[in-house]
Amino acid sequence: MKRSVIQEYNKLSWYPFSEYPLLKPTWYFPHLSDPTFLLPENSPDNRWHMFAHNRLGIQHFVSNNGLDWVPKKMIELRGHSPFIFYSKGIWYLIYEKHDSTPSSLSFKELKELRENRDKKDKKDSFSRIEMISTNDMEFFSKPTILFDSKDVPFAKTLLNRPRLSRPQLFFDESTGYRLFFGASHIILADSGQKATLYFALAQSDKLLGPYKTVGDAPLFGPSADNKFSNLAVGGIRVVPVKDGYVGFECAFGWNKLKNKSISNLIQIESKNGIEWKQSARKPLISLPEAGWASRYITSCDVQYMEDDYCYYCYFSGNATYKIGPIKYIRESLGLLLGKAPTLRKVFE
Repeated sequence: MKRSVIQEYNKLSWYPFSEYPLLKPTWYFPHLSDPTFLLPENSPDNRWHMFAHNRLGIQHFVSNNGLDWVPKKMIELRGHSPFIFYSKGIWYLIYEKHDSTPSSLSFKELKELRENRDKKDKKDSFSRIEMISTNDMEFFSKPTILFDSKDVPFAKTLLNRPRLSRPQLFFDESTGYRLFFGASHIILADSGQKATLYFALAQSDKLLGPYKTVGDAPLFGPSADNKFSNLAVGGIRVVPVKDGYVGFECAFGWNKLKNKSISNLIQIESKNGIEWKQSARKPLISLPEAGWASRYITSCDVQYMEDDYCYYCYFSGNATYKIGPIKYIRESLGLLLGKAPTLRKVFE
């Protein structure tokens, strides 16, 4: 549902709910990233639902209050960057996958594929956007491939194989189905962190496609003139509003004072979903000097909670930890709350 207008988002004040993460990864899979969530008013059972991915795949969490989350089950092995799209009583979970085995193949087709392809082909992988559906958040359909990275020429920039990421699907009366996504990525030289390079859009008249990119180039990429995103655009969460779109960008840039790459959660905006600009406001959140999200802020999801009169922004961040001589990266999920300033009534 489209709420508010772009200008109202520029007035929001954001602050961390806690200095600690709400959801931590397991010790054996120390990365939990790319959250997407359903509010109780939009779910089939009046509970909060969240999906995020770790190294194994997409994990489903449930909550009664949006703060205390319980893992439910693994939804899709090897899936990445989930997003929930609702239409006509059905919830669609859209995500990216980049292994070499298409999820939509039957056992017979899979066996034939393995028997017929040579050794070199077995090592090839391709990135695509898939979709599964449910009407109860309990049972999900088999995957369907929506969009293939082979159809996106700029998805291979700086890479040996094309890569898509962070798909988001919306329906617009004037343009049909709009699939925003990230394309290609870079590995930051000073830290080894992967960051999405481009932000792009594909459209279709039908839910299942075929989808075609808008133009032959991405909507935008990193810019040397932008101190927040001169390295990579990073993860971007799109929110449709009455007069266009608002984007929440986990942008990657080079900090000259600190002499290292950093990320900031900034706000961008667009009237048509194609031409984007950075909002005039300051970053919603910048990297803290220490703590669980002091290395990078990597992704987020934003929705308005009517009962609390505020916006919920679940985000993922990581930090470097050390056990003896061993260093490792741990990525967790936290919460930002956004509220509009209101005038206080003065009574005499």
